[in-house]
Amino acid sequence: MKHLNLLSASILLLSPSLLHAAPNDMFLQANSLSGKTQPLNVDVAIDAVNKTIDLFDVRAKEGATSENAGDYLGGHIVGKYQLYPNLELEAGFWQREIDYSKDTNKLQSWLVATTYTPNLNLQKNDFLDLRFSLWGNYADQLKKTTPTTINNRTFNDVRVNDPSDIQLQVDAIFSRKLDPMNQLNAYVSTGYSKVKVDSLKTQAKYQGCLVNLNINKNNHYTGSLAEPCQIDNAIINELNISGSASDFNLDVDKDLNYDAYYAVIGGSWNWRYQQFESQLAYQYQRLWRNDIDDRVNHFGNSALKDNHTFSARFSYDVTPNITPFVEGYLFKRNFVGNIPFLYNGVTASRLDRKYGYASLGVNFHY
Repeated sequence: MKHLNLLSASILLLSPSLLHAAPNDMFLQANSLSGKTQPLNVDVAIDAVNKTIDLFDVRAKEGATSENAGDYLGGHIVGKYQLYPNLELEAGFWQREIDYSKDTNKLQSWLVATTYTPNLNLQKNDFLDLRFSLWGNYADQLKKTTPTTINNRTFNDVRVNDPSDIQLQVDAIFSRKLDPMNQLNAYVSTGYSKVKVDSLKTQAKYQGCLVNLNINKNNHYTGSLAEPCQIDNAIINELNISGSASDFNLDVDKDLNYDAYYAVIGGSWNWRYQQFESQLAYQYQRLWRNDIDDRVNHFGNSALKDNHTFSARFSYDVTPNITPFVEGYLFKRNFVGNIPFLYNGVTASRLDRKYGYASLGVNFHY
């Protein structure tokens, strides 16, 4: 798995806004208000946004310029198993496909976690869990075929190979059951993030000629002529160049690969009536990144160091073992903090836009 930062330039420029810390964190709770005790729980859902689903025209209001800008289609499956009374195992996988103009980018997300319930002398209706997780995102390639300005230089047909990120996260989750119909939840999280990219292919101008560039993870580039050009009244049909990508204002270690730390605080309210249950949630995340934010500020953009997320979940128990649900998410700053490899000096200004999507799924519990 490898990360991509410049790739972010591709995919995020391609979506004017779109998907907080680890996937599905919004609804963390240390107790089930429904009283379900089945050891196995599996969520299967479709995740999407398009012009029809975006009822409030969030993308258009945030400056989307193409008809399908930010269209999102994917799905996820998350399973939890109660191994022991105080130990739960969890695993999840997300498939995502994002459209922008004529480009479609595919990426995947994953999560593995374990939740431990310590033996504490708490009040009868108070509950506390500790959760430890690894999660990340990866793609084979992300592309943006339309012109892109990166650190004051213009590039065409940007393609980032093998981008990825991985996060180590710790959560403390507290729930208080107020009565049979109401429950409040709160959690705090902290984590470490690492973003990597393998290589970058693009086109740029070199002495007035359009050249194909291959930039590796050591910030070294090789290039060849993309089309015949004229230099000093001479027609050039062949040109081979090489050197440091800093010649094009790029630094792979600082613009694409980076380490970061983050902290999260969130809360939610559950309300239940017979078979129906709702959960309203809010989350705030703050990030501290090495090098990259200085580069973002140096080239005229504002570093995005936090994000706010609002979400809602509604479910109904059609049988004792099957619960359909619908979820909605609204992010103040796109995928900031949720898909780290999408953030870099190119995408920072593009990510400072609201985005929302919906999930429709079924929970199976046995």
